[in-house]
Parts: sequence; structure tokens; C-alpha cells
Amino acid sequence: MGEEALARMSDRRNPLSPEQALVLHPDRLECWTDNSLTRRIDLGAVTQVRLAVEMAGQDKQVVCRVTGPQGEIVFGSRRANKGAFDDNVVEFQALMVALHTALKPRFEEVAFVEGQSLGFRLIMAGLGVIMAAAALFVIGWFAIVEESALLAFAGFPFLLIGGSLAWVFRPMRPLPYDPDKLIERFSGASS
Repeated sequence: MGEEALARMSDRRNPLSPEQALVLHPDRLECWTDNSLTRRIDLGAVTQVRLAVEMAGQDKQVVCRVTGPQGEIVFGSRRANKGAFDDNVVEFQALMVALHTALKPRFEEVAFVEGQSLGFRLIMAGLGVIMAAAALFVIGWFAIVEESALLAFAGFPFLLIGGSLAWVFRPMRPLPYDPDKLIERFSGASS
């Protein structure tokens, strides 16, 4: 613990979880909770860095997931604080630049992707399909069996929402991003 860290950040994923301290060293990324090391990922073993937009209360945030054989460390641009989410973009941006700079020698070996994971996309798309199918059933039931066009029409918003959800989260390949451009963009914005 005596060596100097490249970057530090405090993060709280949700109001019910404890605050975490993320510390980036030249060879590893660590996650600490209450002075106890909860996860460590060696930078030489990082396999993927994923950026995604997720909800933080009523706001949106950018979330970074660093994955390696030792597991996953997650941190975001907003921090839960007393039932709300505070802006944490300054610390987030500094850690992102330092992390990508530290991974620079391994850019060819690490997958830098953006967007939600395939598992999350499948779950959300499946929920959309289920909602749309249920809405179709209700529309058909009221239109054919009950012979009520007005009640059948009430199912159309749910059909649209379910169809939209299934379309937005349809399974697709992860989109790669250029880590050099991320360093350039965030470094320029922070100076």
C-alpha cells in the first residue's frame, strides 16, 4: 500500500450498498470497502473494458466494467448519496483516463466495447417480447371474444412499449471503441 496510486475514486453503486474506494496502481486496479480489499484485478490480466449508459435514480450515468480472471470491478459517473445520485464525473473521468493509459501497452489484447452485455440485452428484449405478446393476446381477446374495439384499443400502448423494448435491446454484437480517442477526449476535457 506504500506505492503511489495513479488514480483514486470513491463510488457507491446504489443507496443500499457501502461506499467503495477504487485505487488504480501501475499494475492493478483495486476495490476497497471499509479498509478491506474486496477485489483486485491485475492490469496484465484485464480481458475487457465495457462502457455502458445505465440508470442512476432518475438520471443516466456512464458505467465502466473492468473484467479479468479475478472478476469484475464496476464504477460509474454518479454516486448514490442519501437517496439521490450526485455527479461524480471528475473522479470518474480521471480514473478512466488513467486506466486506459495504464492499459495502453495491451490495447491489442483487451476488448474495449460499449453497450449493454448480451445477457442484459436478452433479458430486456425477452421482457419486451413477453409484454408485446401479452398485449396482442389482450387486444385479440377484447376485439374477437368481447367484441369491444374500445377495450381492444387500450392494449395498443403496451404493444408499442413491448415492441420498442424488444427492438432497442435486440441482441447484437458489442460495439468496439477506440481507447486512444477516449484518452484524448477525456484528457482534453479535464485540462
